[in-house]
Amino acid sequence: MSTGTDQRVLRSDGAYANLHVFRPAGACNGVVVLSPGAGDDRDALSWLGRALSKSGWLAVTMAHKESGRDSLRDRVRNGGLRDGLLALTTDPEAYDDRLEDAGSALHWARGQCHAGPAVFAGHSMGAVTVMIEAGAKNKLGLDSDDRFDGYIALSPQGKGAIFPAGAWHDIRKPVLLVTGTRDEPLDGKWQTRTEPFADMPPGCHWLAVVDGATHFNFAGFGYGHGDIEAKILPLIQRFLDNVRGHRCSVPSPAAGVKFDTK
Repeated sequence: MSTGTDQRVLRSDGAYANLHVFRPAGACNGVVVLSPGAGDDRDALSWLGRALSKSGWLAVTMAHKESGRDSLRDRVRNGGLRDGLLALTTDPEAYDDRLEDAGSALHWARGQCHAGPAVFAGHSMGAVTVMIEAGAKNKLGLDSDDRFDGYIALSPQGKGAIFPAGAWHDIRKPVLLVTGTRDEPLDGKWQTRTEPFADMPPGCHWLAVVDGATHFNFAGFGYGHGDIEAKILPLIQRFLDNVRGHRCSVPSPAAGVKFDTK
């Protein structure tokens, strides 16, 4: 089992990004940059980084200092868990920091692996970061660089404090959205996480809803997370293979996964 290696890389603003790198054993199919949720460190998506490296991808998870464990702890201490989480996940500076990390991770990874596409994947606050990078309009004043060939959002956010109605209408590149029937956001029901898919135009855009999956299952934690990972990993791998092959062949999802495409 690959445990990954730590890598510290210089960002364009002079600060450093802390990465955790999972290298493929053989030839490289492409690059996947992974952004965990608020308060999570680089270990949160290690299940996915490990799995993707085994299927030939250079996977790089980021430890976002400005929205990591210490940053969340400080905000929770001041305002309680819910308010602390809301404050952190709607902070434009925290997303600026994440996007800087993503740019440096991509630049470093491209120096290691020249082949294939580069895909940006994230969970929760990381999924917000992914959608902003992909071009979703937002209320935080953040611009999109759209530096990747495809995007994966685990537990994406619907309209609310970050995204207005119609935020995703101009996203054209391939996108895989994944949520679960127990994946409730801080405000509202899990169904709001399907709103980005409903708003996107046709063009290799996929939505998977996993029966019984909780928010933290996608990060690699919580009861039954191994079963959830086994259901969504084939979809993620097929999505990546499609991006790599410039096609959009639709897979047959596992039992307990509702799957929509357009």
